[in-house]
Amino acid sequence: MISEEVKEDLREFPGKAKNSNQQLAGLETYSGAWTKTQAAHLVRRTHLGLKINNLNYARSFNNATDAVNALVDNAIATPLPDDPQWFSNSNSGDVQDVYDIQFRWMDAMYNGGLRERMKLFWSNHFAVSYSNMNALPEKASNSYASHMYKYWKLLHEYSFGNFKEFVSQMSKNSAMVYYLNNYNNREGQPNEDFARELMELFTLGPKDKNGNDNYSENDVAEVARAVTGWRVNDATLSGYFDESRFDSSSKTIFGVASNYDLDSVIDLIFSMKEQEVAYFISRKLYVFFVSAKPNEAVISELADYCIDQNFEIGEVLKKLLSSAHFYEENFYGCRIKSPTEIFISYLRELEITPTTQLKEYIRLRMQGLNEELLRPETVFGWAGYNPPYSDGTPGHYSWLNTNLMPSRWDNLTDIIYGYDNSGNRYEPIRLAEKISDPSNPFALAEDLAEHLLAPPLNTVGVRKIDEDFAGNPALHPSTNVAGFNSFPEYKINLAKILLGTIPWYEFTANSDQDGNLFYQETFSEAIRQYISYLQQLPAYQLI
Repeated sequence: MISEEVKEDLREFPGKAKNSNQQLAGLETYSGAWTKTQAAHLVRRTHLGLKINNLNYARSFNNATDAVNALVDNAIATPLPDDPQWFSNSNSGDVQDVYDIQFRWMDAMYNGGLRERMKLFWSNHFAVSYSNMNALPEKASNSYASHMYKYWKLLHEYSFGNFKEFVSQMSKNSAMVYYLNNYNNREGQPNEDFARELMELFTLGPKDKNGNDNYSENDVAEVARAVTGWRVNDATLSGYFDESRFDSSSKTIFGVASNYDLDSVIDLIFSMKEQEVAYFISRKLYVFFVSAKPNEAVISELADYCIDQNFEIGEVLKKLLSSAHFYEENFYGCRIKSPTEIFISYLRELEITPTTQLKEYIRLRMQGLNEELLRPETVFGWAGYNPPYSDGTPGHYSWLNTNLMPSRWDNLTDIIYGYDNSGNRYEPIRLAEKISDPSNPFALAEDLAEHLLAPPLNTVGVRKIDEDFAGNPALHPSTNVAGFNSFPEYKINLAKILLGTIPWYEFTANSDQDGNLFYQETFSEAIRQYISYLQQLPAYQLI
C-alpha cells in the first residue's frame, strides 16, 4: 500500500480528481475547445506517453469526436503481428521466448497506440501469468511460452470486439484453461477456480452497484459443474472439449435449472445479469481511462450505453473518450502511472528507441517495481489498474511507496545517462527542435515541462529559485527578453533550473556543415539534468 508520505505528495494537485460524487459533466459529447491541452490528454490516456507525432495527429482533427473515432478505428484496423520464428518452428517451453513476447510488446507499445493500451487493460482483466501463482511451466513445461503467445494474440484480436464473444474465446484459450485449472475440472471431481473467476473477475464482480451479491457459493459450485470437460492439447496449443469428462446432469444457476455447459453459462450470465455485467466492465474501463476514483453516475450511464451497443467495446470506448466528462480539467494528471506507463512513456516522450539492451534493462527493473508484462501478481491482475479496494482506497496507490518512488527516479536517470547497462547517453537536440525553440531557454524549459507533465504547470510545485540568472547583469532577461516581465513565476523558475550557472544569452543550438542542429555538451548536460529534475517531481508520476 502507498505510504502516507508519498500519498500526501500526490494529494496536493488541483489536477487530481476531486470527490467522485461532485457535479461533473456526463457522457454528452464534448463540444469545448480542441487545443493542444485536450489533445495531449487524449493521447496520454490512449497511448503510452505523449509522442509528438501522435499529438500532432490528434490535433489535426477539428474536434474530440473526430479524433477519438479515428484513434479507435485505426486501432481496430491494426493487423495481427507477424509470428516470431521460434513460434512458427515448434512449441516452446523456453523462458527466453516469453521475454521475446515482452520485448515485442514493448516495441508495439512504443510504436503503436490505443490497441496496445487496450491489450494492457485486458491482460489485467483476463489475468494469465507465465510464472508465479498457478505457474504454467509446471503444467506445460515444453510449450508454455507458445501458450502465452497465443494468449497475447487473443488480447490483440478481441480488444475492441464484442465482450461476450471475448469472454467465450478467452475461456477456451489454452493458457487460461491451464492457468485457472479448468483442465483439472471433470465430472465427479469439480475444480471451482475458473467458475469463480468467470463471475468474480471476468463478468460480474462479487457485488452489484447497490452492494447486493451477484452470485452465491452454490452458483459457483453449479457453474464449476457446467464448465467441466475442458482440456488442453499441447501439440495444437488449443483448449478442447472432452465430452467424457463433462458433467451432463442438470445444474441450477441463478435459480434456473438446465443442463448448462460453458457456452450456455456465458449466455445465461449475459442474459440474466446483463445490467450487472455492463456495470462491471464499464467501471473497469472508467478506472483505467478516466480516474482511479469511480464516478458512479457516469459509470451507470456508460453501462446503459454498453447494453445499447450489445457490448461492443469499441463503441463503448468511443462514447467514453469523446464525452464531456473525459475532458474535465481535474482529470488531467489524476491517475498514478504504472511501471509500464512510466518506462514506455519516458521512452516515447523523449523519443528514445527501445534497443534490445534497453528492453532487457526495463524488463528487469519492472520486476522490482511490481509489474512485469504477462506476469500479473495474482488472478486479480494488478491492483493498480483495478477499481478501489473494499475500504474505498483507490487501487492506483498500490503502485508507489517510499521505496518504489526513488527506484523509479533512479531507473529513469539510468536511461538518460546510459548507466547500469541501459544503453547510450541521451542527446536531447532532436526533441528540443520538435517541441520548442532549441536556442530559447525560456521557451524550452516551459515546453519540456509541458510535454513531460500531465497536470497544469501552475499546479506542479516548481521549486522557487531565489538566486538571479547567471551572467552579466546588464544583459538581464527582464530588459532583454521580450515578454519576460509577464512570464508566470513557474516559467521563470523553470528557466533558472534549466540554465543553472549558464547565462541565458549563451544557451544556443549550433548547426553542423550539413545544417543539422546540435548542442554543445554543456547544454546537453543541462537539459539532461533538467529532465531529471522534472521526472522527480510528484507530478511526473501522474497521467
